[in-house]
Amino acid sequence: LDARGAKLMPDKKDFGYSFPCDGPGRGGTCDISAWDAFYLAVFWMLNTIGWVTFYWHWKHITLWQGNVSQFNESSTYLMGWLRDYLWLNSSQLINGYNPFGMNSLSVWAWMFLFGHLVWATGFMFLISWRGYWQELIETLAWAHERTPLANLIRWRDKPVALSIVQARLVGLAHFSVGYIFTYAAFLIASTSGKFG
Repeated sequence: LDARGAKLMPDKKDFGYSFPCDGPGRGGTCDISAWDAFYLAVFWMLNTIGWVTFYWHWKHITLWQGNVSQFNESSTYLMGWLRDYLWLNSSQLINGYNPFGMNSLSVWAWMFLFGHLVWATGFMFLISWRGYWQELIETLAWAHERTPLANLIRWRDKPVALSIVQARLVGLAHFSVGYIFTYAAFLIASTSGKFG
């Protein structure tokens, strides 16, 4: 393995920002483009803002309730965050719709669910290995052409998958929008559910 002596980088410079991941076998060029650095920076920026906001919100909810000891004890381990902050404060949101009808938080409950769907879909695009989507599209096109009824409709052009850079942009947009919708609904519903 001669990563330093490989002609990989001089070849890749002609591809601009769109060069694919070749893995450690060809010099380890995964995630080294400027766009990859941008996507990772935004991804971790949103995660950092999220954890700071989680901390601030949980601390103030316990202050307003006069239950600071819960925050002091539970915020020192991950299960405390999951159980005593996220799950406990999601109960009003989860009950926006229930078997007995709906309440004033039902709009936020739907936004919470929709935000999770958009957020989770983002990972499908962010994890975009080389050829993965194109292989899936070609498999579907092959199956389509061999199905008797579906074969009545022919494509003039062969469908092509998004490039890795395009897929990561779409994934980052989904992740960002889903994150904002999910957490905004959680903040509004958990705060107004306790004090509204």
